[in-house]
Order: sequence, then structure tokens, then C-alpha cells
Amino acid sequence: MATEADAELAAGFTGATDDQWRDAVAKVLKGAPFTRLVSTTADGIEVQPLYTAAAAASAGLPGSAPFTRGADPEPRPDGRWDIRAVVADAAPAEAASWAVRELERGATSLLVRLDAAFRTGSAVPPGVDGVAVGSLDDLDAALDGVLVDLAAVHLDAGGAFVEGADLLTGLWARRGVDAGTVRGGIGADPVGVYATTGALADDALTSLGSLGASLATTHPGVTVAAVDTSAVAEAGASPAQELGYLLATGAAYLRALAGAGVPVDAAVRTIEPTVTVDADVFGGIAKIRAARRLWAHLAQSCGAGPDAAAPRIHARTARHMLTRRDPWVNLLRVTAATFAAGVAGAESVVTLPFDDAVGVSDELGRRMARNTQVVLQEESNIARVLDPAGGSWYVETLTDQLAEAAWAVYCEIEAAGGVVAALRDGFLGGRIAGVRAERQGLVARRRAPITGVSEFPDIDETLLDRTARAAAPVATDDAAGVPLPVVRWAEPFEALRDAADRAPERPSVFLVNLGPVAVHTARATFAKNFFEAGGLATVTSTRGSTDGFADPAEAVADLDGATVACLCSSDDRYAEQAEAFALALKAAGVTRLYLAGNPGDRRDAETAAGVDEFVHLGVDVLDALTRAHAALGLPTTTGEASR
Repeated sequence: MATEADAELAAGFTGATDDQWRDAVAKVLKGAPFTRLVSTTADGIEVQPLYTAAAAASAGLPGSAPFTRGADPEPRPDGRWDIRAVVADAAPAEAASWAVRELERGATSLLVRLDAAFRTGSAVPPGVDGVAVGSLDDLDAALDGVLVDLAAVHLDAGGAFVEGADLLTGLWARRGVDAGTVRGGIGADPVGVYATTGALADDALTSLGSLGASLATTHPGVTVAAVDTSAVAEAGASPAQELGYLLATGAAYLRALAGAGVPVDAAVRTIEPTVTVDADVFGGIAKIRAARRLWAHLAQSCGAGPDAAAPRIHARTARHMLTRRDPWVNLLRVTAATFAAGVAGAESVVTLPFDDAVGVSDELGRRMARNTQVVLQEESNIARVLDPAGGSWYVETLTDQLAEAAWAVYCEIEAAGGVVAALRDGFLGGRIAGVRAERQGLVARRRAPITGVSEFPDIDETLLDRTARAAAPVATDDAAGVPLPVVRWAEPFEALRDAADRAPERPSVFLVNLGPVAVHTARATFAKNFFEAGGLATVTSTRGSTDGFADPAEAVADLDGATVACLCSSDDRYAEQAEAFALALKAAGVTRLYLAGNPGDRRDAETAAGVDEFVHLGVDVLDALTRAHAALGLPTTTGEASR
């Protein structure tokens, strides 16, 4: 509440108008266009440098429609959300030890991923990428010591969700747990399985509906379906595409449940929407807030009452942002994503370990993932305030714009025949491919920099030693719309680094620094960062690194057999000396010569003198580094993986 003292302190100050702010900004820009301050998201939403109250619509109150601000009218009494730990990549006995340790040290529920042989029904060696479970006894052993009446257990059984439900309900019965009060989830997501593997049983949706009808009466506190957006998110989908997929898949499951006779309120409650969040904090907050609004609108459009329509969102940190190189930076990425999920009011969160992209996470990785959530809850207290980002004109506007864009995507998917048809005929995959290609272009040009990989790489880092995670079997649909690819944005750069590491000796680029340190250091530093992003060391002589080369003969004398070199200096020095140095270096045996900087109107002359390529801000770094690898005799690599 403002006091009289506050009023006195503010006396004499008047509020600035939008025009006054723009005038002040124009002076700073010194003639540059104002649009320079405007960025655009993958969905074409313009992010402005300034937002006002006039731009933001009211999001209502927490606990009331449209539920943008949360499903509950009061903060959580303990200031916590559900910390869900993933249990996978283990034999039953190891899984049990792992699960108990997670629960004892801060986790409040478990997500048990069953091995690929169980999920796909194929003859895959047990434990490919999950817990080796083939029977009720196996699941009992995998959860030995877990009090399943207190800690909710959720399954990821892939396409075998009916068999998984039999095991989990059988375990509850064996342990004498009250079916009417038990909490957990079956995780049935046949559309997600189809998107990731290309396999979809003819009766998958019917089976989901029948299972929902059965458990709705016997286990009312158990969710049956999980609408997990990770299939499209990890393929590179935009936030609006991800949320559109969430709605379309949810609609398909609601139809299946209605077809099995499940009342709409019960049907909505038995589905758990799952949203993927990455290191874009404000984007993640807006995505979860928009997901609640959209899901509530879908549920109410189907006839659900307000209580049932209030969505409980599960959030999961994204894999596509994780790196194998300098994986310690992943700690910052997953913290940012988890923070966004907590601020946005997610009811439960899975935080992936920082070493997830390297292989099977060890105890350190799992502990850091779990403690990331514990610290945010118990020390940062971010869950003790309802919708702390609410009221921010930027967040409210971004939430509204994203919700509108996502609803448009949902309508397009429905018009294409529904989510299964949109996946099968490539409609959805094609749309995602366009967004993915645009993002990959930004990564390649370092417009979307990846710290530790495309920016500030450490080519002498010691790689983490983790057990490799074997790939699960993949079925391909005849129409080639699925499976969707899996991308990690860092992968192309990491492939170049791997190729350089495999060379008998570290391949290098000789920096030909012209003039004193004050003249060449900026471009030399840029070139070092540029080439090391591809695993190529940058070297020069003592003379070249301190005072720089004053004469082409000095540089030629110090080449020491180098065949790839890069000129580094100021534009003025280039105008005076670049051509002479280029001619001399090429005559001395340099097969590929770079120049650090944009040559402008000097390009033709310097190219004629022997400069093969100019490296500067905005160039396709991946493309340039691939040519550098070729010039050094390194094998061609590829950085894109698929399931």
C-alpha cells in the first residue's frame, strides 16, 4: 500500500508517454530502424521492446475460467509442485534402489519407463532404454521399497499401455492399496507412440477408451492417458504447433473415451496434458499458461464443467536444448526451463539430468536434476506465489498471442482429418520441418548461439564417460509421415568436433595476425572462437600473436607447413596489406585462405589475390567449417539423427 512518504518521494515526476520513450530510443539508435529492437518467434509473433497495459487483456483470476493463471484459487500450502523422477535404463533391482533414493531425497512421484521389448512387443534385449519388466513380479521388484500408496507411480509403457495397466493395477492389488484413493497414471499415449515410432495398432484408440472406462470406476484417482507433446517438440515444432498437437491429440482421446461411455467430466480428468519447456524462460511461462487456457476451452467446448475443465499441467524439460559437449552448461539450461515451469504453475515437473545427451545418467546427473527442483521450491520459494508472472504486460500479451496461434494450428489439424491423419500423410510433419529448418539455419549462423558448442567452445575438454543408450526399434509408416525426426540443436557442431577429435593430431588453422595486438586482437579472437566451434585449433607464431606480422615474408617463414590460414586485422590494415599477404601465402602453399571480417567493396580484389572465404557475423558457420574440414582432409560428417 502506498504511503504519504511514497507520494512525497514521487512528487515532481510525471509518467513518460510512449512517444517520449520512442524519442529517447531513437537518439540511442542513431538513425537505425526501430524494427531492429523487434524480434520474431518461430510462430511469427513479434516480440516488442516495450509493452503497455493497453496491449494486454485480462487473464482473469487464479482458479477461475479461463484458468490461464492456474487451476487453484489459493497457493499450494507447502509451496511445492510434484517433483517427478524418471526411472529407466536399469534392471529391476537397480531400478528399485534408484527409485527409493529419489523419493528419500526430494522426489514426490515416479515415472517408470518400461524397456523397449515390453513397449513394442518385439524381441529386443531387455533394458534397452527402460526398466527390464516382463511380468508383475518384475514390476514388484522394480518398485521394491516404494510405498505405492503414498508415492504416485506413473508408467511409460509405450504401445503396450493395456498390459502396463494390468501390471500396475495388479501391483496395487498385491500390496493391498485402496483402489479408490490410489494416485498414479498409466500414461497411455498411442498417438505419441505413433509419432515417435510409426507404429499404431488398429484398435489403439478403442483400447484407450475401454481402459479409461474400466479405470474410471475402479481407480478414479488414476489418469489413463498422457498427451505428451515431446514427440513434436523434439522434432523441432514451434510452441504453437506443440500446443495445437496437444489439443488435437486430447480431442482424439476424448472422442475415444466418449465412445466407450465415459462421462465428459471423468474423461477430461483421466487425461494428463504434458508440455515441453526449454531455456526460453518467458516463452516457457507463456506456453504453460496458454496450454491451460486452451485445454480448458477444449474441455468446456466438449461439455465439461468448470471443475473438470481446470487443467493440471505436467511439464518436462526439453532434450533438444541439451549438449554432449560442455554438458555442464546444461545445468543452466534445465534450471531455466524448470524455473519457467514452476513460475507458470505446472502441477508436476520432470527435469532431465544434465548428462542425458551423453548417455545413461549417473548418480550425479540424477541428483542434480532432482535438486534443481528442490532448490527452486525450498530456497527460491517460487511456488508460494500464484502466477507470479501474471500482470506482466509482456507475458500476458505473449500468452494471448500464443494461444490464438495454437488454436489456429489445432483447427488446421482437425481440418486435415485429425491428428493421426495429419501425422500419417505428412501434413503435420511438413509444417514442423519448415520450422525446424529455420531454427537449424539460425543455429548454423549462430543467430541462436549454443554456449560451449557454437560459442566459447573448449576443444581440450575432457568428455564425460557415460554408458551409451542403445536405440529402440522403430517402425516406419508406409506414407512416410512418421516417425518424426529427433533433433538436438547442437548435434551438427558436435559432429564436426567428433571428426576433429578422431584425427591423429589436432587439425589447426594458422592465424596470420596483421599489425599490433590492439589492431588484430578483435578479429583474432573472433577467428579463434569461429574455428574452434568445429574442433579446429588456431595457432600462430610468437611474433604473430604479439606484435603481429608486418611483412608477408615473416608470415610465410612461420607457416611451418600449415595449409589452412586466416588473416586477422582491422579493415584499415586489410586495405593496406591483405592482398599482398594473400598472394604470398598462396604462393607458399596455403590451399585455403580465410579472412576474418566482412570485406565490403574490397571483396573482388582480395578474392583475386587469393582469399577463398570471408568469415564474419551472419555467415553460415556450419557450412564454412565443413569446408575447412574438407580442406584439412577430415571426413565428411552429418549431425542430424532420427529415431
